[in-house]
Amino acid sequence: MDITPKFEIAVVGGGAAGLMAACEAAKTLRSGLVALVEAAPRVGKKLLATGNGRCNITNQSADWALYHGEATLAQKVFESITPAEVLHHFEEMGLTCREEEQGRVYPQNGQASAVLDSLRFSLQKYGVVELCGSATISIEKKKKAFLLHQENGTTIQAHRLILAQGGKASPQISSEQGVSLAAALGHSQTALFPALVQVTVPPTLVRALKGVRCPGAVRFLADGHAVKEELGEIQFTERGLSGVCVFQLSRLASEFAALKTVQGKACSNAKIAIDLLPEKSFQEVCDLLRRLALIYPELPARDMLFGVLPKRIGQQVITTALQDKAAEPAGKLKVPVIKAIAAVLKGWEFPVTGTLPWQHAQVMAGGVPLSELWVPSMESRICPGVYMAGEQLDIDGDCGGFNLHWAWISGMAAGRSAAEAAMEETK
Repeated sequence: MDITPKFEIAVVGGGAAGLMAACEAAKTLRSGLVALVEAAPRVGKKLLATGNGRCNITNQSADWALYHGEATLAQKVFESITPAEVLHHFEEMGLTCREEEQGRVYPQNGQASAVLDSLRFSLQKYGVVELCGSATISIEKKKKAFLLHQENGTTIQAHRLILAQGGKASPQISSEQGVSLAAALGHSQTALFPALVQVTVPPTLVRALKGVRCPGAVRFLADGHAVKEELGEIQFTERGLSGVCVFQLSRLASEFAALKTVQGKACSNAKIAIDLLPEKSFQEVCDLLRRLALIYPELPARDMLFGVLPKRIGQQVITTALQDKAAEPAGKLKVPVIKAIAAVLKGWEFPVTGTLPWQHAQVMAGGVPLSELWVPSMESRICPGVYMAGEQLDIDGDCGGFNLHWAWISGMAAGRSAAEAAMEETK
């Protein structure tokens, strides 16, 4: 068995959480005692793709109460490492950041590569040993050490491990072994769902609108009851609905498709309702429709919204409301028909069939329960000496820098705790 030099701490996974954990651990320990083990040829590949290549580092409003999964159990981590501390940390690594709308924070130069460089240069500064190009296929626990068996036949030995391999989302640019390695060490996992992903609906309802975008409000309905609402740009695709506002509802859609529950409650019917004119009341929409009918009384009803919505959406709304009567002159529309059109404009419903698969998802919902860790140290209650961070844990956030924020703070917490335990042992 080919065993590499022994390390004090091995961090498995070179994504956001693993990079931060390795940097934090190496700050405390001597150069050469921390190894960062990554299956890909280089670390940080998925990080380069975040925020459309701009990297939404964090959000100034990031707080445990805004997250999903077992977020309440992570409260101490959020309270001990704030967004301000995360930004200060990056500033110390040479990265200047700026805040944009809704508290979102980006690197000053707008390049995700700058975030990765700040972490890579820190790895070099603190003497982290990078071991890339081979996946960890199994972990063997010895009395005072762990053996990481690699795909290339080598074995890495370390006194402590930090597992930060991420989840199942975007498998084409990241590893999905984090949950499986944790399971091999005795950990369980909750149900796993794609999140921050396109929601699918019956294709016949959206195919004609492929490529069209418009602002609006989207509501997730579970058995007719509104569960969550978001504002933003809605994008119609050949298979469903997309856009940031829809992504914020996708966790609910994934859960419904997999378990027929929504937020843990049984659900037999799920829909997304679109309000195309959220700034107007139902009565104001009715008044608008009557005014348009008076302006162009001979115009086919299906064309009467040409100055209000994108053309194809306006036509589809009228056709949905009137069916074969959409070609009738607008001037002949009676009050009940006006109300029927207004009802679609204020609540256009699309049955939810699920989401696109893992390769289209930005994050994974579900994972290793935080109840199986000591928080905020992030050490395993089941396998002492093992720490965890990042997406593989049962906590996820909405769009806007929330998921990267969790990666940074959980990585910082795990790295610090593992290094402190190592120092205590050598005293």
